Amino acid sequence: MAPHTDPARPPHLSRRSLLRAAGASGLALGAGGLLSACGGDSDASSSSGSGDGRSTTVKVALGWIKNVEFAGFWLADEKGYYADENLTVEFQAGGPNTPDPTQSVSAGSADLGVHANMQTLLQAIPKGNDFSLLGAVFQTSPGGLLSLASDPVREPKDLLGAKVLGQQGTQPLIDAILTGAGLKKSYDFTPVGYDVSPLVQKQGKAYTCFLTNQPITLETKYGMKKGKDYEVVTYSDLGLPSYSSIVFCKRTMLTGKADVLERFMRATVRGWQDNAKDPEQAAKLAVTKYGVDLGLELKQQVRENELQIPFTQSALTRSKGLLRIDESLLGGDMYDGLKASGVKKLPDAAKIVDQSVLDAVFGKKATV
Repeated sequence: MAPHTDPARPPHLSRRSLLRAAGASGLALGAGGLLSACGGDSDASSSSGSGDGRSTTVKVALGWIKNVEFAGFWLADEKGYYADENLTVEFQAGGPNTPDPTQSVSAGSADLGVHANMQTLLQAIPKGNDFSLLGAVFQTSPGGLLSLASDPVREPKDLLGAKVLGQQGTQPLIDAILTGAGLKKSYDFTPVGYDVSPLVQKQGKAYTCFLTNQPITLETKYGMKKGKDYEVVTYSDLGLPSYSSIVFCKRTMLTGKADVLERFMRATVRGWQDNAKDPEQAAKLAVTKYGVDLGLELKQQVRENELQIPFTQSALTRSKGLLRIDESLLGGDMYDGLKASGVKKLPDAAKIVDQSVLDAVFGKKATV
């Protein structure tokens, strides 16, 4: 089975033809990282800085375009949290016609990657990439299903005999949901694009989507309200839990540049903590600065941020801090779901998840 690409990206970006992005498998390990010290007059206030007045440049490959999906990173940059750590961070946009983050990190054109697709990242490791997973922004992937309240999908059995409207590459997920629930794969799959109108027109019972995107169209274009007019359910709710926006690097960085990783992650956590308090600020940054050439709409970006914030939180993050990864959950229920969708070779979760960086960031606290 081909790696599952993100099922639905924002339809509001159609004017720039940004909806053709697809996941790519990783390449073999390439050149070394690009961490470098840049001369300057940096006066980092953090005691964890380099201490020599030189800022370290970190190149980060993003898994999608520079929209509000990366809100916490924008805030960390704009508010000077990276500068506090004596870091200069260069963000490389993802999207159509750009390398997958696994390729960029593997080739050495980026030091860190932020990958939206857990499956693609995991499948790149057995292909010769010695990656370490440092943290996950989204504790629950926003991928899931939309349905109308008049005929809702709330659990796997609701898919039996249904017509599912989905983007290319999402059918194996429906198969895995039914297989995991011990049900027959009895449904019809109809390929559709990124326009949610076929669901509104009742051409199918469920529509595969990102719950931070298509529901906004239902609200703004059709005046629908969640619970009254439409329902949402994540793949996690249906038995396929998954992390998303996973921060990763080559394992060699953990020994050679552990201090840089700690500084980067501490600043990043501060940015995401701030984002939970004010969804509008990062949305404005996405529209006016980081994604200024994308034609983003502020109202949509604010709403997307409001919807995505709950996905960054979990019982684990509340007790141990944002971005935490539970390696037992990853190697247990998450791997079970991947195997049910046809993935055969996966790395040992305990060996690829690194806890040391975020342990150093948080200590025994849940905030920084």
